[in-house]
Formats: sequence, C-alpha cells, structure tokens
Amino acid sequence: MIFNTTWFLMFILIVYPLFVLIPWARVRFYFLLLACAVFHTHFAGRAGVIPIIIMGVLTYGLSLVIDRQRLNSGAPDQPRITSIGVLALAIPTAGLIYYKYRFFLFSSLSFLPSAWLAALEPFFKLGPMPLAISFFAFEFVHYLTDVIKGHKPVRNFFHFSLFSIFFPSIVSGPIKRFQQFVPQIAQGLPRPGLDDFLLGLGQVVLGFSKKLIIADNAYLMVQLLERQANWNFYSVLLLILLLSLRILFDFSGYSDIAIGLARMLGIRLPVNFNFPYLARNISDFWNRWHISLSSWIRDYLYIPLGGGRVPPARKIFNLALVMALCGLWHGAAWNFIVWGIYQGLGLGLHSFYEQRLKREQARGSIRLKFLDFPGIVARGLTLAFVGYSWLLFFYPIQQALRLTRCLFIF
Repeated sequence: MIFNTTWFLMFILIVYPLFVLIPWARVRFYFLLLACAVFHTHFAGRAGVIPIIIMGVLTYGLSLVIDRQRLNSGAPDQPRITSIGVLALAIPTAGLIYYKYRFFLFSSLSFLPSAWLAALEPFFKLGPMPLAISFFAFEFVHYLTDVIKGHKPVRNFFHFSLFSIFFPSIVSGPIKRFQQFVPQIAQGLPRPGLDDFLLGLGQVVLGFSKKLIIADNAYLMVQLLERQANWNFYSVLLLILLLSLRILFDFSGYSDIAIGLARMLGIRLPVNFNFPYLARNISDFWNRWHISLSSWIRDYLYIPLGGGRVPPARKIFNLALVMALCGLWHGAAWNFIVWGIYQGLGLGLHSFYEQRLKREQARGSIRLKFLDFPGIVARGLTLAFVGYSWLLFFYPIQQALRLTRCLFIF
C-alpha cells in the first residue's frame, strides 16, 4: 500500500502545508501538478513514467485532432473521425495489453513450437509494468471515447496532465471522469476550507482504520488458516468470511484514503463503495461495489454491446463477456477470468429472473411468487453468492475447486 509508507507520509506532511499556504489559486494548481509528478516518478520510476507520458501525450494530441476534424468541416467527416478515434483508442488499449498481459499471453502460447517461443520470449519479457497502468488506460479510453462521441476535449495540457496523474487516485482509483474533474481545476485551485480539511481528514483516518485494523488482520488470519493441513466445511466458511472482510475493507479503505486526500485538496472524487454487502441482489451489489469501475464497464463495454436491448441469451453472454474482462482487469490469470464469468452469469440470470417475475406479476400470476424473496433472504443469498466468488478471485482454479468441494462435506 503506497499510502502506508514513510516516504508518502513525509511527502504529504511537506506538500499539504505548502499547498494551503500558497496565496494564489493558479500557483497552487501548478504546485499540485508538480507534486503529483514527483509522486508518480518516485513510485513508478523512469521506466514506469515514460510509457505513461507517451500514452498521455498521444491521447491528448489525438483528442484535439478528432475535435478539429469535427469543427473544420461543414459536414463532419465521420469515417475519418472514427478512423482517428480507433487509432487513438488502440494506444492505451495496446499499452494495457502489452504491459499487464504479455506474460499471461506468452504462457498461453505453450502449444507453439519451442523455436517460436524462444524467438518471441524477448519481446514478451521486455520492461517492467508501469505503475497503475490499468487506471491510466481506463481513464484515457473513457476520455477518448467521450471526445469521439462529441464531448469537448480538454484543451489546456496542464489541466489534462493533472487529470491524468492526480496522486490520490493514481494507484487504485476511483476511476475519474474528466467532465467532473476538470471543471474543479479550470480556474486554479482555491484554498480548501476548514470543512474540506476536517471531512477529508476524517475519511483518510477511516480509510487507514479499515485497511490497517480490519483488512490487514483479516489477511493475517487467512494466512494462519491456510497453514492448516485439512480443510472442512467450517474452515472454508471461515475462510470465505475472512476473504470477504479483507477485500471489502482493503479496497474501500484505499478508496476512502484517496477520496479523503482529494477532499483535503478541495477536489471531489466520486464515491466508490456504498455498503455493497447490504445489496438485495447481484445487480444491486455491482451498483454499490467499486462503483467507478462498474459504471465504466457499463458505459464503455456493456452498453456498446447492446445493453438491455438485446435478447435474453445475448444479454447473458454479453454480461459474462464484459465481466470476464473485468476479472482480467483485476489480474492476468485464469481464475480472475472465471471469477468474472461467474459474476456475469449471475448478473445475466438475475436480469432474466427479474424480467420474468415482473411479467408474471403484471399478469397477476402466482407461479413465480415463491421466488420473490423477502429482503433479508434476498440479501443473505446475495451475500452467499458474492462471498463464494472470493474463492475464485483469490485462489488458482484447482485450489478453488478443492475448497469448493469442502463446502459439500459437513
């Protein structure tokens, strides 16, 4: 955890007082931009910063080219705009695939002749993965897609740069939307008020408490549990509980720290978690869990594939596909893909069930009335569905299956 390092604590203790003491809003903006660049360079290193600079400059420049094509023509040349847009989108997408998934792809090519693998190996093993490449790629794709759709690009390069490397959200989000972020910095950065400082600091403290007190201790207990020789129903059930606590309080804790730090700087980031384990169904869960990611998947993957306008079978397939990509976004391994498919099938089947139930209720039928669960039962079933999924998320497929078998042995 980057925020839980001596360097970062020294960084924020130096940067924040200077930021508040600067009397001019525009100077305060440039000071924060410089601080973000120092933060990114320190944790990413030169090898990690250069690819992001290249991706960012190309994203910024091509967005202006797309906008110019739209403005310079009496009738916009849509095919040309689309062509430039595809090229622009290919840059962050290719960067993400190469840096994050090249080892995974190489290991999946084991069926090729050994001579071919030997020739490909230097390409697949070139260079370390840049810090937060997933978040950079998703924000650049969002930015370019919306510019292609007609949104005005960010013309000020420094505004775009701060949007790109804003240090509180740079590592684990939330994933920002430029339409909400850039207007907050367009006139410089006003000195944050006392309420921003206190509320932000409170959220930072809450985030650290979640992470250090609950998540880290749950992880220690998981490690102790994993050392036992024999698994049974009760130990796997305890494991699921600990994993559920660990991932919620680790991830939401990190989000709280990021949102709180931004608030202390006078900048609002989107809410990322909203009591997800109280969800009434799996769709409600994904409206509460890592909200910035789930809304990104909805807007930039699911809806372009047809959203809810396609037949039920196609909808289930699309949900399984986009959630498999969501799983792959979390990590380059097959268990993340399986976890994503599991979540996608759950979303698709719930959508099918909900639509069918509504039709039956509209007709006055009682055939499916027994499936209209009371709230507490629905929440319990959702929690069980999500809790089991963390076995798929945290463990290789074979190990997850072995643990699953224990759930059927009392």
